[in-house]
Amino acid sequence: MDEADSLYRRIVAPPSLAAKALTNRGVIAQQRGQADDALTLHGRALELAPDLAEAWCNRGDLFSDLGRLDEAEADFARAADLSPGLAPAWFNLGNVRMRLGQAAEAEPCYRRAAELLPHLPVVHAQLARCLDALGRAPEAADAMETAARLAPGDWRMLTDLGALQQQAGRMKAAQDSLRTAIALRPSHSAAHYNLGNAFYGEGRATEAAACYHAAWTMDPRLTMAASNHLNCLHYLPDQSGKEIGLAHRRIMDRRRATVPARYANPPEPERVLRIGYVSADFRRHPLGLLMRPVLERHDRAKVFAVCYATRPGDDDIARQLQSSADLWRDVADQDDEALAQLIREDGIDILMDLDGHTAGNRLGLFAAKPAPVQVSWLGYPFTTGLAAMDYVLMDRATVPPEAEGWFREKVAFLPGSRLCYQGPDSPAPAAPPMLARSHVTFGSFNNIAKLNDRVIQSWSRILARVPGSRLLLKWPHLAHAEVAGRLRDAFAAHGIAPERLELRGNSPPEQLLAEYADVDIGLDPFPYCGAFTSCEALWMGVPVVTLPGPRPFSRQTLALLDAMGMEEELARPDLEGYEDLAVALAADSVRLSDLRRRLRPAMRQGVGDAAAHVAAVEDFFRTAWKGWCAKIKGEA
Repeated sequence: MDEADSLYRRIVAPPSLAAKALTNRGVIAQQRGQADDALTLHGRALELAPDLAEAWCNRGDLFSDLGRLDEAEADFARAADLSPGLAPAWFNLGNVRMRLGQAAEAEPCYRRAAELLPHLPVVHAQLARCLDALGRAPEAADAMETAARLAPGDWRMLTDLGALQQQAGRMKAAQDSLRTAIALRPSHSAAHYNLGNAFYGEGRATEAAACYHAAWTMDPRLTMAASNHLNCLHYLPDQSGKEIGLAHRRIMDRRRATVPARYANPPEPERVLRIGYVSADFRRHPLGLLMRPVLERHDRAKVFAVCYATRPGDDDIARQLQSSADLWRDVADQDDEALAQLIREDGIDILMDLDGHTAGNRLGLFAAKPAPVQVSWLGYPFTTGLAAMDYVLMDRATVPPEAEGWFREKVAFLPGSRLCYQGPDSPAPAAPPMLARSHVTFGSFNNIAKLNDRVIQSWSRILARVPGSRLLLKWPHLAHAEVAGRLRDAFAAHGIAPERLELRGNSPPEQLLAEYADVDIGLDPFPYCGAFTSCEALWMGVPVVTLPGPRPFSRQTLALLDAMGMEEELARPDLEGYEDLAVALAADSVRLSDLRRRLRPAMRQGVGDAAAHVAAVEDFFRTAWKGWCAKIKGEA
């Protein structure tokens, strides 16, 4: 490097050569970490030869390294304009625009770079990442497939390829790519994690759980792999609640953190409480919709509500939630340590985890216990496994007495349902569609990962007992032919012809609710039943037949029916009774019509009274806070 620098110093004429020498010396200075010298050298080069594209490109690279992205973008754009065949200018312009959050503007840059350098894998890989950011998964997978073909044996490329193929619905190809990556690099935790996603997307929870566990075991920093593994356990029919609870404890014991010895919060039992809500789902999502009446109805003489949004959201529900909160914090870019400090500075008395082990959770934050009292609620009706979590807020129908021992936290019970559902202003439920058709339609809009072999066998028996009946299943991944084909094959193995299944993919929220008019009877999967999905079905007048077991995740629909006073009509404690009830309803149009008429009013009364629900939540806050105050005064 020193010899090259000396050589460039001796080049003095003509100006174009001198300018090239200066900009090359600038590159060397940059490599040495001498940013100021490099900037001066590139500037001198451009004074001598303002049309030297390489100098603009080199200075753009320096600006990019320094984080001066706007200046980098301008320099790369100037270089590309001066020399349209200069591939690095186009490629780097795409990179800096991606860093600026301008994926749409980056795409043509990468495409031009790919035209100029068609055999360079990294160019196609970056194009793939750009297309992924634009939500164009099939095109992204195509571009990454090109990159992987140009770099055979690159396990990192194969790992990224598998992730994009999974998003595009090419599940078998994704699994093949990821298995190849694992064969090349067995210890590559991201490949195991992505393979788990590919299995989960296809509804194969058992295989997904094993992959997530392998990923987390290899790299404990992959905390989402640990959470996904624990979440998958609820889908498995052979796991006991006690076993699942112990698994949560074992894994979350690895996430202990230093807990403050004392807090600055005044231990005054009757003052206004500062409640912090933490979630990745303050948006059009079941969690966001369930939180809307809570934030709207809080008594400001009792509660000051602060929302910590850990994932960006900018839809109608996000804006409504933001307007209802007393203080809104967008904290997606803050790590657990920084967020814990902010929560302490905000003086939060009770910190509410709304996500549990679902996607985007921040349980690492709760492990450090930045607030005196911590509670898990709504998003995950089971133990978090965290020693630092004080309570889980539930209802007694979801957690029977024998299940309380599976929780590490103290289980606190609301007097009614643990959630409040306020349905949209939809048209009143119509008559059962069977009256206008020649057949009964059973239906489920649940995650297909809940459809284990026992569920498929049971639903196949129900279909066999009701001649001509159909089964309507709806889930976003069913728009992918491979996923839909695998599910049809699973039912065909139990004698159900493909034409008796109607499989639908995603749709806008209003259309989704309208599609319940095509369903006569809802079938609840087990042991992981519906929750918000059941709310929507019941609101739209579709009776949901449910099979509650001992595990809380299997009792969510039961809890709704219990609050509505209808558990005896639609819940059965054993598989035979569950199937018999579904068949009996299919044969009784009068009973079905009566249920459709009564369900929505029962929903309003049982789980739609926001004022009573929020008052009960605030009573819990006060009780929990008084307990902490008494403890502090007892220690004084």
